[in-house]
Amino acid sequence: MRLPAPTARLLRRFATLARGHPVIAAATAAVLVAVLSLTVLLAGDRSARPRAANVSRNFRACLLVSPAGATDTRLSQASWQGMQDAARSGGVNAQRFPTPTIDAKAALPYFNGAVQHHCELIVTVGTGMRPATEAAARANPHQEFVIVGAGSARPHISAITAPDDPAKEQAGKELADRVSAFITARS
Repeated sequence: MRLPAPTARLLRRFATLARGHPVIAAATAAVLVAVLSLTVLLAGDRSARPRAANVSRNFRACLLVSPAGATDTRLSQASWQGMQDAARSGGVNAQRFPTPTIDAKAALPYFNGAVQHHCELIVTVGTGMRPATEAAARANPHQEFVIVGAGSARPHISAITAPDDPAKEQAGKELADRVSAFITARS
């Protein structure tokens, strides 16, 4: 194999440099290897890169979960399932935030956090969360809320009725379907 003339001249000059100045030749060779390695690493294979879906413009629904024992956990589970079902459509982001208290004044920062996360719909569960949800609605008059299993006369608070016996498996599925339909209708 015969090298092109410019490459052959470059190799002869490098060989001459290596005989006269071995340290400089070694340093030059190390720099060349580093440059070539970086070039190969940075160039990479661009054809097989996966593309991420842009979910930033999706409708965002957030579930504020009350402390254990404060409301029916089955209602919370069914509500979360319904939110996840709505999210599978691709146009909804479902998020879940824990709220360590149902006290209206103490829970308000958690509601405000959901508002700051640009939740377009804040979902709460049970009659225990009604006072906190109503206080949050007063503090955030342009925010939409929904309470699962309780009603409210406040503006911007909708209600999703809970099944008569939430312990039944079919009742949980029905509630999940109601929550999913409610969110999908708003997205």
